[in-house]
Amino acid sequence: MSDMDTVSPDVERRCAVISNPTKVSDEFHQLVEKILRRDGWVDTVWLETSAEDPGRAMTKTAVAEQVDLVIAAGGDGTIRLVADGLVGTGIPMGLVPAGTGNLLARNLGLPLDEVAALEVAVAGRSERIDLVELTVDGGRPEHFTVMAGMGVDAMIMDETDPRIKDAIGWGAYLLAAGKALRRAPVALTVQVDGDRPVKRRAMVCLIGNVGTVTGNLTLIPGSSPTDGLLDLYIASPHRILHWFRLWLRLITRRPQKDDRVDQRSGRTVTVMISGDAKESYQLDGDVIGEARHLVARVKPEALTVCVPPASNLAEHRGDT
Repeated sequence: MSDMDTVSPDVERRCAVISNPTKVSDEFHQLVEKILRRDGWVDTVWLETSAEDPGRAMTKTAVAEQVDLVIAAGGDGTIRLVADGLVGTGIPMGLVPAGTGNLLARNLGLPLDEVAALEVAVAGRSERIDLVELTVDGGRPEHFTVMAGMGVDAMIMDETDPRIKDAIGWGAYLLAAGKALRRAPVALTVQVDGDRPVKRRAMVCLIGNVGTVTGNLTLIPGSSPTDGLLDLYIASPHRILHWFRLWLRLITRRPQKDDRVDQRSGRTVTVMISGDAKESYQLDGDVIGEARHLVARVKPEALTVCVPPASNLAEHRGDT
């Protein structure tokens, strides 16, 4: 439980609002100020993201200001960068989902309506959730909140036209999927914790902190952002029958015979691409770059988020 839940009403509290101006409503600023003033918050720090920086520098500014709450309003990319910047600070994060996927908000059972989300961000209850720390090719670690992926998953994100996404929402991903499904599988070696490494020719390789993906489909039933584990999902269909059984698995949320899916849970996952080639990878729906070697480690209770007062995150697991 954070200071938001225990602070005296006589103590002045400050909030930083990090927003994507192209995603929020025209009334957003006025709505936030009204709710904050009503609840006694003072000296709001206003920070807008840009195409060049969806939230990283703004979060550093908010932390330096020593605010009591950071409200992040934007798409999954902005939410991810703000969460990454708040790790280890103890500052609670309120979410106002304003993108296409809004995957963290959906998996936490948060409202998608702007006004309702603001009410939860300001007056909700704080809850600690896990994040996943990802190191790519030995570089600087960063955190994601939802999923990291290679293969078809990353290609779909890369092929999705932002203009179409703005116009028709998550249906734009379906349009990109047709081209992505024609790609060749990725030859990789994966290891979970200290278990024996396995080799696969995978169409999809995902490392998840939660289980629900775009279109409100539950890809990893049972995945939870509060269980201290991350989840590995590898799909290696090579024939039409495999694809059919993979689809049945997705619809029924149950394994199918010979569906060519590996699903494991653990604390650390290592993915190594075979050969000298690199593969594109995505974090929370944004293609970041190319990689040969990924190491993911779960960071239990790394982020404090604001949830509805009566919320129980166990009710919003991927198997519900």
